Amino acid sequence: MRIAILSDIHANWHAMEAVLRDCPPVDETICLGDVVGYGGDPKRCVDEVTHRNWPTLVGNHDRACTDPEILEWFNDDAASVVRWTIEVIGDERLEWLRGLPDSQVKLEVLLVHASPRDHIYEYVLDTAVAQANLELLNSGICFHGHTHVPGIFGLTNGAVTHEYRVDTFRLEGPALVNPGSVGQPRDGLPTASYGIWDVDNNSFEFRRVRYDIKGAQRAIRKARLPERFALRLESGR
Repeated sequence: MRIAILSDIHANWHAMEAVLRDCPPVDETICLGDVVGYGGDPKRCVDEVTHRNWPTLVGNHDRACTDPEILEWFNDDAASVVRWTIEVIGDERLEWLRGLPDSQVKLEVLLVHASPRDHIYEYVLDTAVAQANLELLNSGICFHGHTHVPGIFGLTNGAVTHEYRVDTFRLEGPALVNPGSVGQPRDGLPTASYGIWDVDNNSFEFRRVRYDIKGAQRAIRKARLPERFALRLESGR
């Protein structure tokens, strides 16, 4: 069995479309949340996810669309995009976002948006946070997103390790596996990021895909969203 793992599409239809074209045959696709936010095509992205009936978790931007009180934790520009999304996305799509779960267990593997101890909001970016979450997993595996930075945190002889390259890794627990972001990568590479979980071989393949960045920028500008969200797509930062 092969499962595509996607996260942080962030209303970037051009990146999502490129991933769909690139993705090899799989048995299932799972989205780890944040279908909306930052980008200019929230309706199209939500419609594609729902049309394909992907199991999808709630991300912080998805949650903010149905619980605007948490916008106090967002910077002003990100909050402005959430408010715009609420205005344009329509009631049916908002109800879909409202119903998204914050976690799922698939074949004894935990799937969340952010981290095992905080499913929606915590950023796993440093070794201290990684270690605390790895210890919760015991010897298990967790797929998560949220940071927009692909990689695998693990524990070897009590020390935290972190690995990433566009390659295939054998999954050995405990491990935190982040496929990166489809729609707004932040690791310095301006390419959509996702991965393939090969259940039978117990491995994960990181994949990167070029997409029409200028098209995604046009969508952001057409919606009159903050310019910095268009510009950062060029640098992957």
